[in-house]
Amino acid sequence: MNKLGCLHQSPDWYHKRQILNKIKSERPMFLNLMSKSGKCMQEHGLSQSLDSDSVREAIQCETIHPFTLSAFTEYTFHTHPSQITYPSDMDRKTTLKKLKKDFLVIGVVPTKKIYVYHKADNFEKPIAII
Repeated sequence: MNKLGCLHQSPDWYHKRQILNKIKSERPMFLNLMSKSGKCMQEHGLSQSLDSDSVREAIQCETIHPFTLSAFTEYTFHTHPSQITYPSDMDRKTTLKKLKKDFLVIGVVPTKKIYVYHKADNFEKPIAII
C-alpha cells in the first residue's frame, strides 16, 4: 500500500493540526506573558485562590497577547492568573462572536500550563494541554 492510500483525514483535520503546531511554537512567548501576570499578582499581593473575590481581583493581572487580537491568527491567547483552566462565558463570546476565532488559548499562571480550546464544542473541553 502506498503512503497516499493512508491519507483518510479531512482537510479540516490537517488545518487544525497545523494551527495546534503553530500554537505550540508560541509557547516561549506565552510563558513570558504568564510570567508578567505572575509578577503583577506578586506586586499587588493578590491571591491565586479560587474564591470569587480573589478571581475578580486577579483579572487586573490578566495579560492578553496583542497579536492574537488581530485578523492574522486563528486563536486568541490570554492568561488566567488564578488556577482556573477553563474559559469564562465572556472569553467564549469574545473569541467566537467578536473576534471570530476558532481557537481559544489560556495560559494558567500558577501551573504554567497552556490550555487550547476549539469552537467545535463551544470551547468546553481542552483539545490540547501544552
